[in-house]
Amino acid sequence: MSVNGGGSELWKMCSAGMWRFVIVTLVIVGAGLSASLLGPSVEAEPGGLHMPWREAGLTERQAAAYLLDRFTFGARPGDVDRVVETGLERWLEQQLRGDLPDPVVDQKLSGAKSLDLSARKTAEVYPNGGAVLRMAIREGVIDRPENGDDLQLSGGDGPGRDGLERDDRRKARQWARERGARPRREATYELVGQKLIRGVYSENQLSEVLTDFWFNHFNVSITDNQARIYVWPYERDAIRPHVTGSFRAMLEATAKHPAMLHYLDNVRSTAGDGAETTLDLRRAAFDDRRARRWERRRQQRMQRNSRSGEDRQRRGRRSEGLNENYARELMELHTLGVDGGYDQNDVVEVARAFTGWSTYPPAGRGGDLGRRIRRAQRYPEAGFLFEESFIFRADAHDAGPKTVLGHELPAGRGVEDGLEVLDLLAAHPSTAHHLARKFAVRFVRDEPPSALVDRLAATYERTSGDLGQWVRTLVESPEFWASEARRAKIKSPFEVVISALRVVDAEVTDPRGIYDWIRRMGQPLYAYQAPTGFPDRAGAWVNTGALLSRMNFGLQLATGQVPGVRLDLASLAGEQRPASLDEALDLYLPLLLIERDVHATKIRLREVIHDPELAQKIADAAPSHDEDLGFGPESMDDDWDVMSGPGQGRRGLERRGRRAPPPVGPADHSPVAHVAGVILGSPEFQRR
Repeated sequence: MSVNGGGSELWKMCSAGMWRFVIVTLVIVGAGLSASLLGPSVEAEPGGLHMPWREAGLTERQAAAYLLDRFTFGARPGDVDRVVETGLERWLEQQLRGDLPDPVVDQKLSGAKSLDLSARKTAEVYPNGGAVLRMAIREGVIDRPENGDDLQLSGGDGPGRDGLERDDRRKARQWARERGARPRREATYELVGQKLIRGVYSENQLSEVLTDFWFNHFNVSITDNQARIYVWPYERDAIRPHVTGSFRAMLEATAKHPAMLHYLDNVRSTAGDGAETTLDLRRAAFDDRRARRWERRRQQRMQRNSRSGEDRQRRGRRSEGLNENYARELMELHTLGVDGGYDQNDVVEVARAFTGWSTYPPAGRGGDLGRRIRRAQRYPEAGFLFEESFIFRADAHDAGPKTVLGHELPAGRGVEDGLEVLDLLAAHPSTAHHLARKFAVRFVRDEPPSALVDRLAATYERTSGDLGQWVRTLVESPEFWASEARRAKIKSPFEVVISALRVVDAEVTDPRGIYDWIRRMGQPLYAYQAPTGFPDRAGAWVNTGALLSRMNFGLQLATGQVPGVRLDLASLAGEQRPASLDEALDLYLPLLLIERDVHATKIRLREVIHDPELAQKIADAAPSHDEDLGFGPESMDDDWDVMSGPGQGRRGLERRGRRAPPPVGPADHSPVAHVAGVILGSPEFQRR
């Protein structure tokens, strides 16, 4: 059914029962929208970018609004005027530099305790529950229970499955707090909060959009208990600095980061039984006495590994050895793509190249590994490498010869094997095409033109993966400006919420309420469990439940019922005060659907705003403010680690935590609020 042919009848169904207009959203999402109003434009600056928006039939204001749709999380009031005044080309270059002052973001995040910590320090300050118990037992604060093999801070009044009484667990928490440790839930709250604050307020919007895109490409998840605490340093240090720079640099930064090393298990990937390690080969460079010492310790290590491997098998745990998880995802997701021309043998060889790529254990929690690392640091000739949070373990690297995609890696090397594989994969034509298509899907449409994908791939190869040049190639391509691309993308839940907050110029006083809405719509931030990251196609977000939540959010936001958010709809209209619902619709449609052709939308929405049951349906859409949000800086007397004990994983993360803050003020049931809510919940607002 087309938009024009069947929309009127479907919107009548909405007036009879508003929540049935999920149906119309499903229809409109799948249909094309009318082309925007056409008009003349201004030529690009000589020698700079040439954006062919005039050839596409757009006015300068329409072109500015389209750039804001694609390269920000949504236009704020006055943004189109500011872009036109700056000049479209100059505005884009400013955004590519990403160095605009961000005083609002800085002020709102100034109280966060975790955002400036290094990856190593973060893990030390925010230990998991099991680590707290093990340290407390080692220091004699509490006694180790007889059945305490699997220690964790489980809840409950009596002994947990770790055999500890509640008082022992409380004593361990108190001891850790006195030594500067903090609960991990605090770090999770600040991780999610900073993303929401940056999305709403940052002046460097392109950096935020690209960070969101590339984090999703190199996804790690807070649902992984080991990777969880490293997720913020990962985004800050491995993703954000490279989003307009070198893909090869980003690839290496992600490969070395403890978040990725834990998430895809490479931290446990070691040379197989019988394989010579880099350390074995380097021992020949030592004097005889030291060589004998290393050999004796190697034999002891092999015996320990054998015993620990048998012990792990008895307990049902995974033993160390070659792990292919990272190698497989590196080629399938991060670089070549599923059809990139590699086979299972290449996966094994790449996994061998990355054996020994590991990370420092948190201070005081390394056990035998920590002792070996400290000892190895005294012998640089042993082949170990130590960076801020990354270590290359010469004693765990398979130093044999390898062949990756027909390329020979000679025997006897160390960290160079993995680095050369990254060089090989980053420069491969399949990588250029795989990444180009994914980039075009994100910034153009779900089925991008092949000519555009080929052009982006050629730019990647010509510039050795310069990601800033990709943006320039994109905006100079006619396919980017074509009518088929404009408003062809469906916003993710995160984009819906942030764009709505920006377009109404909302003030966020507490991000927990908006996080809750994003989660309700199906996108729990940083918690996508699969390494693929959140999907970027309409089909992933177009379902009845999620769309109903989007409509409810628009209505609740406009009526002032989203916790932690203030807004003043009247100020958006200046001195104009509509006297009727129809006047409010005429006034607010162009304010909330900036520089769009709103004629068809106005016809459909007019029936909805005159629904006599609209006010009651808005009230029914309100969520309970007693529901747990799943994160927050709880007191130290609550569960130390939201992921410990019963309720582990995403379900536990959502079930526990601080409750939602109450709405900032009383509900606004004015006609203007109802009309604005209907617009924000409409199918047209779901598009970008």
